[in-house]
Amino acid sequence: MHVGTEKQLNRAMKQYPDAAGQIMAWYKIAKAARWRNFVEVRQVFKDADDVKGYVIFNIRQNHYRLVTIIHYSRLKDGGTTEGHIYIRSFLTHKQYDNPANWDKGVTR
Repeated sequence: MHVGTEKQLNRAMKQYPDAAGQIMAWYKIAKAARWRNFVEVRQVFKDADDVKGYVIFNIRQNHYRLVTIIHYSRLKDGGTTEGHIYIRSFLTHKQYDNPANWDKGVTR
């Protein structure tokens, strides 16, 4: 998958160093994936949620939420397209409770 807006991940790792290792692990797995649907995401990330068009990943045992929009890979001309993951925000558990924060990037 192509991970767009990686700068948000970099900002999140600087702002929340306790989550940096898990953010980087998520990034490596996601970049190597070719997910075609949410079921395939759940096979890798058991606690991912599909909420109103967003795919939400729990980071650091639910301390943080990574809010994404995924355009899944598709079969095309005998091959599989790359697919795209767009980082919408990286939030604390409390910030996540307000859906207005979901498209704001890394928030404090």
